[in-house]
Amino acid sequence: MSVEPLAAVRPVGPPVPPRPDGADRWPLGVWNLEEFLPIALLPFGLVLFANYLVFGFLGWGSDGGAVLVTAAQQLSLLVPIVIYVRRTRGSLAPLGLRRGGWRARDVFAGVGAGLGAMLAGTVAIAITTEVVSAITGHRPTVSTPLQDVAGPWLVINAVMAVFLAPICEEIYFRGFLFQGLRGRMRFVRAALLSGSFFAFVHVEPIRFFGLALMGVILASVFEHRRTLVASIAAHATINVIAVLALLATR
Repeated sequence: MSVEPLAAVRPVGPPVPPRPDGADRWPLGVWNLEEFLPIALLPFGLVLFANYLVFGFLGWGSDGGAVLVTAAQQLSLLVPIVIYVRRTRGSLAPLGLRRGGWRARDVFAGVGAGLGAMLAGTVAIAITTEVVSAITGHRPTVSTPLQDVAGPWLVINAVMAVFLAPICEEIYFRGFLFQGLRGRMRFVRAALLSGSFFAFVHVEPIRFFGLALMGVILASVFEHRRTLVASIAAHATINVIAVLALLATR
């Protein structure tokens, strides 16, 4: 009678840590203050350098220079955060960009939120314009960066507004900034602060409240759907409408 040898017993490894985008956890990404502040401020240093390089050092003040600086602004919001989160967290899932972590209904929800945000923002801007007109006695002009360029540079700027800006700005303002605040406070305060900062960096005073309201709605759809794809779709919808409205008046 033969005895079968006992199978080798494998050592038990350490427990697998929970996924950063687990269904029971929000926000998806949490940053401590020591990493949050430097990464949040780095894009603005890069933008200042790009402005100095293009407008100051190279003296390129034409439409081409403006488009180049716009591209640098967008990439400054995207590249540092993507590199940092990928290196420190192992993936972009904490930003809300998990492969396979979204569905078509997330995109449809984003498009619907974008339409609502555009309507709400337009009403807020119209109210702001009327209030300023009543106080100052003259009607202020509402301008956008796309109005400052023409010809082929307008086309390039429009393409960036529709395809590049929604990705870059949502990764920074919702994926990183909003979640950084959300890990320390309730939704309303985090959405208002991140939305206000979103409006502030656009440097358009008359559109401030409208843009801030749009930022709150974008944060809301991101938190509700738990994927940045939804807020990117919403942001792209807003920019498509803005671009089409501008082209229709040219």
